[in-house]
Amino acid sequence: MKLSIANANKLLGLELNEKSVKQLLERMGYTYKPGIAEIPAWRVDILHEVDLIEDIAIAYGYDNFIPEIPAISTIGSVDSRETVKKKLAEILSGLGMLEVSNYHLTKKEDQGEKMGLPEKGIDFTEVVQSKTEYSVLRQNLSHFLMKNLSENIDSEYPQKIFEIGKIFNSHSGALTESESLSLAISPGNFTEARQAVEYLFKMIEKHIEFHEAEKIPSWFIDGRTARITFNGKEVGFLGEIHPRVLGNWRIRMPVSLLEINLDEIIDELIR
Repeated sequence: MKLSIANANKLLGLELNEKSVKQLLERMGYTYKPGIAEIPAWRVDILHEVDLIEDIAIAYGYDNFIPEIPAISTIGSVDSRETVKKKLAEILSGLGMLEVSNYHLTKKEDQGEKMGLPEKGIDFTEVVQSKTEYSVLRQNLSHFLMKNLSENIDSEYPQKIFEIGKIFNSHSGALTESESLSLAISPGNFTEARQAVEYLFKMIEKHIEFHEAEKIPSWFIDGRTARITFNGKEVGFLGEIHPRVLGNWRIRMPVSLLEINLDEIIDELIR
């Protein structure tokens, strides 16, 4: 494997020469020729030049490095938005719900057809020359929770899951991202999902309202769906999944699901 002494010195803050690098690498079991390190067959962990440089540091001795304070120093702290998200997750976990984490990239079929949406009607944000089927940015968390349930149809019920994460949408050619919360209960009904989200907002001392939904997402049953508002603004929907959509995912149990935008809620909590 090629090794640049300049790169080694830059990363380690040293001024090693060819002779010193040779001596250090030989201590670690390598054979070294100018610019090339011959790696022992048993060192399957060496994948990149930086792994060679790490071994040089080990041979040099960590105790021999002189600590330096950076010219520009900052004080690290936990992001306040992450603190709020963690609190929300802890409350939902206390209700016996399991937190899941899915990819930011998803499949067109999962986000469109399986959720009852025609792909032609969706403005996908695609990855150029994607090497896998996961080729578009997710626009909601709901379809991923349905995917999670569909992959666990033989597991024990009830299944109660939630995810807090980013979703992405394109508006007038500009890509925007926002925080979203989605939860799913199977077998579940409208009332059970509503109770869960009402308890969540009671615990954070905020108020949400439920209203009759005139225009609903395609994956819900008409008449068993409500739109959710916060401070007078619509932030999401709650309802029972349509049997047709359950069939698309091969889910044999009824599912209640909600998804809400968290941006304004988080902003208010950290003020």
